[in-house]
Amino acid sequence: MKSEYRYTKPVEMPRNAHYGNNYYVIPSRKLNRNVIAFSFLEYANILTLEMNPLVEFYCEQPCTVDVYVDGRKFTTTFDVYVMYTDGREEMQEIKYLSEYNGKDEKGERDRAQVEKQRFWCAQNAIDHALRTDDIIMPGNFTIRNLEWLAAKARRTSNTNEMARKLLRNYLDKTGKITIGQLYSSGNITEQDGLNILADMFYRGEIFFSDIDGEVISNRTEVYV
Repeated sequence: MKSEYRYTKPVEMPRNAHYGNNYYVIPSRKLNRNVIAFSFLEYANILTLEMNPLVEFYCEQPCTVDVYVDGRKFTTTFDVYVMYTDGREEMQEIKYLSEYNGKDEKGERDRAQVEKQRFWCAQNAIDHALRTDDIIMPGNFTIRNLEWLAAKARRTSNTNEMARKLLRNYLDKTGKITIGQLYSSGNITEQDGLNILADMFYRGEIFFSDIDGEVISNRTEVYV
C-alpha cells in the first residue's frame, strides 16, 4: 500500500449510529479486504469505485473532522476517500438527490453538512464530490451489472496476460462485437469467457455497451 494515501483505515462506526438501516459487507479486490457500507446507496457507490479503473485506491468512512465556521465547531465524517490513478484526491459524500434538495429539515441539514465539508476540503487542498443516486445509478441495471462483474472479477484476478492481449488485438480489428459473436469466433469459451471479460473490464481493458440500461447477455457488445 502506497504511503501517499492520506487515509487507509476506516473509522469505527457503530451500526445503529449511521444513516440507513442496511449494512453491507463488500469483498474488495482493489483493497484486498472487506468494505463496509451503511446504506444501499453507499454500497452502490462502492461498487462503482471498485469497478472504475481510474480509481487507484479508496477508503470508506476515512475520517471524522472538526470544521470551524464563524467560531463554531462542527463535526462531520466523510463517506469515502478516493485516490485516482492521475494522483487526484477526493472526499465523497453520498446522498439521495431528492432528500438533498428537499425543503424539510433533513434537506437543510444535508446541504449544511456538504457546505461544511467543502469548506474543510478547500482548507486541506483536496477535492470534494457530492455523489447522488442519479450519478451513482444512471440506469436501472447499473448496479446489477456491476455486482455481477465484480463477483466474477474477484474470482479471476490472475487471467493469462497473453490471452487478454490477443483478445484486445482481436477487438481492435473488429470494433464492437457481441459476447455471443466472441463465443462463435472461438476467442472466448463457455467455460471461462465471461470471467475473462469481467477481469478485463475491471482492468479497464474493455468496455460493454449500455450496462446501465440492459442486463449483460450474449447480445451485449464488447469494445476496447
